[in-house]
Amino acid sequence: MLAGIFAGTANAQYKAAGSFTLPFEAKWGNAILPAGDYTFYVQSGNAASGALYLVTFAPKGRGGVTIASMQDLGAGTGEKDMLGAVRSGGSYRIRSLHLPTAKLVVNFAVPKDERTQIAAAPQLIESVPILVAMK
Repeated sequence: MLAGIFAGTANAQYKAAGSFTLPFEAKWGNAILPAGDYTFYVQSGNAASGALYLVTFAPKGRGGVTIASMQDLGAGTGEKDMLGAVRSGGSYRIRSLHLPTAKLVVNFAVPKDERTQIAAAPQLIESVPILVAMK
């Protein structure tokens, strides 16, 4: 999985957008997202495989953080549009975005320093419902 933060997405192609209310503070990539209302955008990146996506989460009415990630081609999309988070060590980390409406699942990388901790500790999986707007 490729993960990084990109400032510009001018050449990206629109895939899906929507909104959600995050009921808890959560880590996403290297960013910390406070609880609150968010909008999100998913755009196709410039990977030759077509499986690279740029995902932006933004507090409503403000600029956001964009992370590049690869589509999980082997994952089932499920039936509900949702954000997947895991709780480990008393904090939440956003791990996936499931968008059956867009036929897409995107998983987000965990920083190296957290991988061992997450693998060793029991995790509580939380799902946050999202509202998707397709063009």
